[in-house]
Amino acid sequence: MLAELPHFNNARRYVAPLLIIGVIFAALGLGLTGAISAHANAFWRLNLPIPRALGFVGAAFLVAAAGFLSAAMVTFVRARLLGARPHQPPMPVPGTAAPPPETGEVPRWRKLLATARARAGAVWRVEVLATWPQALVALLFGALALAGVYVTWEVTPFAAADPLTLEILGGALIVASFPLLVVERSYAGTAPEMLPDAPQLDRLLRVPLTVCLGLGITSVLRALGFNWAVQVERGLAILTAAIALEIVVRSLAVAFVPFAPIERLNSIADSSIAGFLRFSAPSFQAFSTVVRQQFGIDLSRSWALAFMQRAILPIVLVMGVLTWGITGITALGLNERAVYERLGRPVEVMGPGLHFHLPWPMGVMRLVELGVIHDIPIAMSPTGDVGQPARQSAGVDQQQQQVPAEAPPPASADRLWDASHAAEQSYLIASQAANGQQTFQIAAADLRVVYRVGLTDADAMNSAYRVADPETLIKASTGQLLVRYFARYTLLDVLGQSRDAFTKEFRVALQEQLDKMSSGIEAIAVVVEAIHPPAGAASSYHNVQAAEILANSQIAVQRASAIHSIKSAQQAAMEDRNKASAAAAELVSQARSESVLFDADRKARERDGEAFLFERRAERMTSGLAKSESIVIDHRLNGRNGPVIDLRSVDSAGLLGRAPAGRRDVLMPPGRTFSSEDDDEDAPPVLSPNSGTPR
Repeated sequence: MLAELPHFNNARRYVAPLLIIGVIFAALGLGLTGAISAHANAFWRLNLPIPRALGFVGAAFLVAAAGFLSAAMVTFVRARLLGARPHQPPMPVPGTAAPPPETGEVPRWRKLLATARARAGAVWRVEVLATWPQALVALLFGALALAGVYVTWEVTPFAAADPLTLEILGGALIVASFPLLVVERSYAGTAPEMLPDAPQLDRLLRVPLTVCLGLGITSVLRALGFNWAVQVERGLAILTAAIALEIVVRSLAVAFVPFAPIERLNSIADSSIAGFLRFSAPSFQAFSTVVRQQFGIDLSRSWALAFMQRAILPIVLVMGVLTWGITGITALGLNERAVYERLGRPVEVMGPGLHFHLPWPMGVMRLVELGVIHDIPIAMSPTGDVGQPARQSAGVDQQQQQVPAEAPPPASADRLWDASHAAEQSYLIASQAANGQQTFQIAAADLRVVYRVGLTDADAMNSAYRVADPETLIKASTGQLLVRYFARYTLLDVLGQSRDAFTKEFRVALQEQLDKMSSGIEAIAVVVEAIHPPAGAASSYHNVQAAEILANSQIAVQRASAIHSIKSAQQAAMEDRNKASAAAAELVSQARSESVLFDADRKARERDGEAFLFERRAERMTSGLAKSESIVIDHRLNGRNGPVIDLRSVDSAGLLGRAPAGRRDVLMPPGRTFSSEDDDEDAPPVLSPNSGTPR
């Protein structure tokens, strides 16, 4: 049955070309995108610049490789299925006994072995290559093409701005498009009955063909100075990425859609977007045929589509005429005006608002600013030509610089003399040496000019037709005026001159020079940021300043030390005087209090001497014995049998124990005497009436 199908019979002749072309495209794509990626990531760099157009070409080759490799796998399956023999029972392995004839019931282990062999044969059938493996190949190369476009997009488009390199690259890409065109035409002429994947390959081959031809023309245009050709390069990159993304989506959709039978199975890699890359206009009949085959809708019987097909040309013509007529309507903003040219001749200056005029190219509006103020620094670029400086001076674009309060100041606010600044220009100033001879000195100046286009119609005309670059003109004029100004004055005169007088005089001179050239530019103000000696004189100036600051600081330190010494002496003298005064006052007060007490005691003694003396004696005894133990002995205690106070402790049995070692005081009546037998160790101490001392 498969032998009756033409694409199965001719599959063997197409396998090798498809595989060879697919491998060549894959190698070219991986090599070009890999080189761009390695060059962009600084893994290795050649002395010759590598343009990023080669990366886009490599991505286009990867898209074509996805189609050819997946188609080669499907064609290989067709060839193998056609050449396969009918199924025969397996031959016995040499050296093993032949299996016994099957008689009666088959053993269980033989059934399991047969089932395992059948499953293994089902897994490793050649038809499997035409299903998910070819989808994986298409997915892989589609993803690589997307990655190649992404990596190449990050490379700057002016990595190879050398015109000679661009011309060589453009010529090589244009020459490389001819073999691609031959291959594309060969598969476009292949009948779908012979190779069902030929239309898909034809569409995918248009991708590298279009990219090579387009990027070759773009490189030539860039070599000629047309920088807008970079946009064409980006458009081709976006087209390649869209086709690669479509291949990836088709490959992922295989997981949700069942495969067609092997008789109708084609390659997964295909692109409807690539089908629009053709020189002829899309055929409505072919589109209707596809819709009828896929969805069962016959668009040829729709009266609305038939009407649109007949009316599309008049509608396009009317829309084109209306679009061309809209070019005769111009809306100018509040800060804009325009010089109206009718048939190439300036007629009038139109202000802000809506204006109607002849459409392009019969009527052209040349825009001119109205009241827009510009601020430019007067400085030369490092290469010497009058252009944009490497860094603008302070005050320029500071509204756009969002700098926190605690952050370091921006570079535009740097005004230190010890470093040169990009916005400053050096000038020679006449000077006189110490020996009376004339010499020169160098001064660095940082100036800015604030200007605008004049508000009159004549100024607008002059600005539109006489001045190509106002900033270049102003910088050249101010440079000449500064050279003349510094040639007339010395360095001390320049540094000591009034800034207001200088800026006023300089602005008037600049405006006169601009008016002589009929530039239509109005110099509003001249701002002087800094005029100072060159950076080499900064160290000497700093040394002088440091010496002056050091002298002033030493004077201040010595003055502070003298004041501290004087105040310390005054404080010590005051403390000594206060201490002496306090001691004298204390002595006087004490003497006075003692004198008063003495007078009081004397008067009390005179009135009642015995009572006063007893009272004073009792007071002294009270104060003296306040913290002492005392015993009072009454003189009225007499007799032999007087009371005796025994301080010895009594134990629990009621017997008298030995008195503790300590003080024992006994009250005895007067007149008692003690014999020697009383001098016992256990006897209580007795007071002698004569001596009063204990024994």
